Amino acid sequence: MGMIAATFLLSFLTIGFIGSLQQLMHILDHDIEGKNPSPWRTELVYTLYFAAVTTFVFVMSMHAASTDQLLWINGALVLMMSYTDAVKTRLNIILPLMLTVGLFFLITQTFSYWLILTLTIGILLLLIERQWFFPFDKHPLVILSVKAVVGAISWAGLKAALNLKTQQSIMMYVVYLLVTALVYWFMVLLRREHITNIDTARSLLYDNLTNAHSWLSFKRDADDYFDNYHELSMIAMDIDNFKQINDTYGHLVGNTVLVQFTKRLREILAQQTSGAKLYRTGGEEFTILYPGVTREAVKQTAEKLQKAVRHLLIETETGEQIRVTVSMGVDCRRGSDKKAIEIFNRADRCLYISKRNGKNQISIGEDG
Repeated sequence: MGMIAATFLLSFLTIGFIGSLQQLMHILDHDIEGKNPSPWRTELVYTLYFAAVTTFVFVMSMHAASTDQLLWINGALVLMMSYTDAVKTRLNIILPLMLTVGLFFLITQTFSYWLILTLTIGILLLLIERQWFFPFDKHPLVILSVKAVVGAISWAGLKAALNLKTQQSIMMYVVYLLVTALVYWFMVLLRREHITNIDTARSLLYDNLTNAHSWLSFKRDADDYFDNYHELSMIAMDIDNFKQINDTYGHLVGNTVLVQFTKRLREILAQQTSGAKLYRTGGEEFTILYPGVTREAVKQTAEKLQKAVRHLLIETETGEQIRVTVSMGVDCRRGSDKKAIEIFNRADRCLYISKRNGKNQISIGEDG
């Protein structure tokens, strides 16, 4: 088969594999927040998909005419190198290389110490690449160079294992380089599209200034918690005298106050609660959703947050120091509630009771 035809067919095969992998990722991975504690588990499913496709490729190579057999083997090599760009965890970078070499030995019933050496070098190069040159689209020269080196030593090993002519191995290597480069640029385009989509999703679900969850996210989560939890509490809060801070120091300082205030609250929530989430529901107004806990637990959380804010010291560019306080309103789900917004409205009314009564205090709704 000619070099141009071989390049076209391998590119078609690999791009089809990557496109299907992308759809699988869309189905299984909804971690917009980047907080998945065990991403390797999800990626293990992708690796199983890779193993199935690679097995098919090797089986096809064994049933192909001798002139096309090398093309299929080359396809497995290209798939392996392309797949390692699609995953993040070291386990799922190492496994595809081991699977590819293992499947080659199993299906071709050929063993070569040269290919074991190739595997070792390939793993080391990819781990180095991932450690210092991630993400792959930011370092094209390095990534393509690593692929070229791994391809060169792989085809040197295959030449020895399969007793190939030098011309055959060189032609397959050139095809490998062409296809790898084409697929790399295709994956760069996919990654940039993915990042754009993630940024769009985040801009809807997060406040761009403070990185707290947005009002849209609050509405969605509040309704979800209301449907799935018997107990649901809300803490509505407002930074005291925030307009005065803006008028005195300017809006840039006001933004700094919002950012530092949010950061401190999120730290406390992460350390001392499980399941509580912070939302920016207005200019200097924030709300916490806390599902599945008692009224007393929510009250204690509000007191801890208020104490933490009192100790927050924000320094301006001119060296001036600003202390802030926060007023809060707390309310919990009642048996008569039909919607989550009813809890929010009561917590909001409690908040304004705190502000009318002198600020820097917590008002709690009656137990319904």
